Amino acid sequence: MNTIGERVRKLRESKGLNAKELCSLLNINPSTYSKLENDKKSIDVEELRKLTSFYNVSADYILGINKVQEDIVMYMKRDKKLDSNDIEEIQMILSMMDEAIALKNMRERI
Repeated sequence: MNTIGERVRKLRESKGLNAKELCSLLNINPSTYSKLENDKKSIDVEELRKLTSFYNVSADYILGINKVQEDIVMYMKRDKKLDSNDIEEIQMILSMMDEAIALKNMRERI
């Protein structure tokens, strides 16, 4: 998923909603929302606020500026229904992977 529209569509689908249902729940114009999902308009602040609140995700996630690690944790929590202990373990593993990659890169420079 690269675009805001793709991320917003994926979030909507993860809730099992069609666009009309979501627009009704969030009081968003259906035409405006369709353009957003199809990347034909930019997201405005009010739409971003409504979507982040409804999906319980960060604005960074919707805007596509999260780190890969944060995206993975969010996916595991939302789609895989993992509990806090599992999430902490995943975060620890990802942190260790980041450290291993940094060490590998440092060794390659020497």
